[in-house]
Amino acid sequence: MVSSEDLGRRAAALDGSVVVCGVDGDAAVPAGAFPGARVATVPELLSGRDADPGNDDADPGDDDAGDVAGVAAALVAVDPPLEGDRVLDALDGLDDLDAFVVAVAPAGVDPESLAAVRRRADATLLAGDGGPAEAIRTFLEAVQRPGFVNLDLADARTALSTGVAAVGTGTVARRGDADEAPALAVDAAFGRLPEGVDPAGASAALVDVVVDPETSIAAATDAIAAVRERIGADANVIWGGAVDESAEGEIGVRVVVADVEYAPPLAAGDPCPRCGAPLSAYAFGTRETLSCDGCGYSGIAIDRG
Repeated sequence: MVSSEDLGRRAAALDGSVVVCGVDGDAAVPAGAFPGARVATVPELLSGRDADPGNDDADPGDDDAGDVAGVAAALVAVDPPLEGDRVLDALDGLDDLDAFVVAVAPAGVDPESLAAVRRRADATLLAGDGGPAEAIRTFLEAVQRPGFVNLDLADARTALSTGVAAVGTGTVARRGDADEAPALAVDAAFGRLPEGVDPAGASAALVDVVVDPETSIAAATDAIAAVRERIGADANVIWGGAVDESAEGEIGVRVVVADVEYAPPLAAGDPCPRCGAPLSAYAFGTRETLSCDGCGYSGIAIDRG
């Protein structure tokens, strides 16, 4: 069995080789928020400068800190508007970077902009309610945490290169019938996928299962089985698992499903699916209904909470 020290060394080997990028100083990637990763804007990365002097791995005085050749992956948080020069030119600038470039976009981005981003990155990841920063942290935790089965960047490249991907996390208490906990955690993770994502036909998935010391490792295989029931029958599922002593009485699942169908919910002002005219919103209590004044298309409900 691999020793815990060896597992720790494997995880630590990623330190400094992963860079979390904002396009030009976006608040979506606050310095210091991503342990084991450097933080920089795209121009800083390409020029060899660093935006996080407080990170020992990213000390501007360290000759290796700005070594572009040492970058294994660049996770780029992209915020709307995605059209125009700002975001797309930044991604174009990373084209010659010999690294795995993942563009992380917020939920609700329109499919045309998402397609333009995808053409300029090795992989595209849709974030959930927590936005790109939370999605990036979830991704990094999955590929950095040492465990009894490890995920790494090569696994991520294999899965995410198949198509647009989305990330979701779920944690449940292991109370009552403990056998139900893995499936419930998977349900919670899929429930936190970005709105508009349909994972049913996903052709690949990364799954990271975290259990407490009292939970059987078999819970991980139960969680994987529950994931397989929700995606394509022939999907490539790559999984990892870890024991976390701080996760008392809980089981957690991080899932990244790739090659998903994506149709973001419509909003007022969006083009009508039938005629292209801007949709209008009409309120009815706690709900809104979208309709088109031009062609009469209607009945699109929006939950306003």
